Amino acid sequence: MTRGGRPTRSGSRTATLVVVGLLIGIRLSGQASFHATVGARYTSPLVHDSIVTPLDARPAVAPVLNVALDLPLDGPWKLELLADLSTSPVRRYDATGATTPITRVWTIGLGLGLRRRLESWLDGRLALGAMKYVPTQSIGLFRDGGGSVIPYGSVAFNVAPPVAKRHRVALELAGDLHKFLTPALRSAGFIDARVVYRVTAGVRVDVRRGR
Repeated sequence: MTRGGRPTRSGSRTATLVVVGLLIGIRLSGQASFHATVGARYTSPLVHDSIVTPLDARPAVAPVLNVALDLPLDGPWKLELLADLSTSPVRRYDATGATTPITRVWTIGLGLGLRRRLESWLDGRLALGAMKYVPTQSIGLFRDGGGSVIPYGSVAFNVAPPVAKRHRVALELAGDLHKFLTPALRSAGFIDARVVYRVTAGVRVDVRRGR
């Protein structure tokens, strides 16, 4: 709004904030880095029961796609926004050695981490996030769905020798922990959520490097 053809103070402040916001956005967009990691993931058993006969239910080794956006912070740290997707069949393993397929499960995760360079060839990251199990069928331990959104914590290391760094690639090793309990397991008498760990190894590619 204007008074007598002149901009008001509030209008000037608004214009200033918009300009500052645009300048910050341009700066961040220029310094932000985008990465993608393709790898394989091992997941520990989701269920272990030995009341009658020992049995485990666990996913097979799963292909994984992880994407990350790094934003600069003061000092050596970077803020990392993470998205993670993997899928694998879940099978029941009996003590006799027999296996029974249950269903296929997708896992979707979003996280927020802090990354910093530890050595010229080594980066480290700590992250917290939330994940969700999405079964393709309502059967067995997923009879009543995959349960609620689950918090997780993770740590990752990227190794990039000079040869790999020149090609914008690095080897990544990551691990995370979360608790697992579905409504069907709770109905079957499982009270405590089981701690599940996942180990992922893959190749990280710098799709876009910040300035």
